Amino acid sequence: MLPSTYRQACATEAQVSSCLHVPAGPVPAALKHRLHFPALHSGQRCPASRGTPFNTSQFGGVAMGTGPVRVLAGSNRRGVADLINPTSAPPWLALKTLWFSLPAYQGPFIIRATRLGRPGPVALGESAGRMPLVIPPGPTLNSFFGYRTVPGGLWVRSPGCYAWQVDGLGFSEIIVVRAMR
Repeated sequence: MLPSTYRQACATEAQVSSCLHVPAGPVPAALKHRLHFPALHSGQRCPASRGTPFNTSQFGGVAMGTGPVRVLAGSNRRGVADLINPTSAPPWLALKTLWFSLPAYQGPFIIRATRLGRPGPVALGESAGRMPLVIPPGPTLNSFFGYRTVPGGLWVRSPGCYAWQVDGLGFSEIIVVRAMR
């Protein structure tokens, strides 16, 4: 369920760094895109998103996504990433993430996630149990040279195929990762 205001989103936000300046008012309706995760049927391969090298003076790695908001997820170029096991919150497994927006995009964005192909719990943020992740417009605690970064993780109970839906003003993108032990 999406919060109706930034204040609500940031009140429960474990990632205080993403809520540096909490704007008053509602989360724009333009961010509330319908979920459009791909279907993954039995026997199908995980349609993992390809990654590309991405480096700045402050962070770098293999970035997944092609839009104004992307993720470094410890993945290689084939969209495969290793889960951390054990975590500080058993029975959860975690995939460390660093979400970032390109300098040209300073608007808000929302990240939601799901497991593809079978049921399973999924959470986002620096600790398990958070969903969705709402990033207000403007700088984060970790902003520099126009990049806004939000560290965190994808929290799951088992390896598998997982997808994020990233929604911002004027865009909606699906990013898929194959999470392995």
